[in-house]
Amino acid sequence: MKVATHQYFNELTQRLTDQHAEVAMLQAKMAKGDNLLRASEDPGVALKILNLNSLLSKQETQTATLRSLDNRLVAEEAAVGSMRDIMMRIQELTVMGANDTYSRENRRVMAAEIRGYQSQLINLANARHADGGYLFAGAKNSAPPFIQDTQGNVSYQGDSTRIYLQGAGNQQLEINTSGYELLSGGSATRDRALDATAAFSEIDAIAAALERGDQAEISAHIATSDQLRGNLELALTKIGVRRNVIESQASIVEEQSMTLKALLSEQKDLDYTEAVTKLSARMLALEAAQSSMAKISQLNLFNYLR
Repeated sequence: MKVATHQYFNELTQRLTDQHAEVAMLQAKMAKGDNLLRASEDPGVALKILNLNSLLSKQETQTATLRSLDNRLVAEEAAVGSMRDIMMRIQELTVMGANDTYSRENRRVMAAEIRGYQSQLINLANARHADGGYLFAGAKNSAPPFIQDTQGNVSYQGDSTRIYLQGAGNQQLEINTSGYELLSGGSATRDRALDATAAFSEIDAIAAALERGDQAEISAHIATSDQLRGNLELALTKIGVRRNVIESQASIVEEQSMTLKALLSEQKDLDYTEAVTKLSARMLALEAAQSSMAKISQLNLFNYLR
């Protein structure tokens, strides 16, 4: 059978090209650190990587949502904590005003201080979170929930809507404190705005009693002022519980993300020890093929005729 010289060259050239491609691919994988450069190399593994990346993306979205929710609760906690501190001072002034050792003028000064605190409480009750919505307005969070008219009367413009977030599994996470439970500690008659504003009416009544110097009436408000402080303590406790739940959810999501990342690493990341071994073998084979081609290229009929 006749074999043309160019047939040897074609076969050797194709072999060298294939070996060069294998070496180049291994070098590219080592540079990138990926087990696959193209999905066509192993469609099954490529599909697993795609699914794992999709799951990780969902976990990252949930983590961001939980972080945003915790930031909102931090803002609520700060506002309610400040309100609690103010209410403690109002309670202290009420107890002082009921004491015989203070003059009527002293009580008027106390009343003026309390009225100043009332304005601060309204401002805190109208606090906003990072996205601009009002914290304690329920679902109607685009406008201030507590409005004070020219007569000093406070009305509640929000609602009692509870806002929930889907947590891990089927768990529903509460994420807001409505105006109804802010100062009233929660109420069974949430359809009445009075539940949300009764605290401001009570504070106004305390200030009025101090201005009149009516010790009996002032004394009657001591228990109520204590109740208002207790309501704010309760609101703080509820916020703390929600933050604990969110922290627990965040820990679960983090653990799941770590597991997914480990699985992704198994499928996606290159085994450098194996890759180096393969590269060494391919380089050795390439050198051998190049050496063989150099020798074969010198073989022709004229070499035997000389």
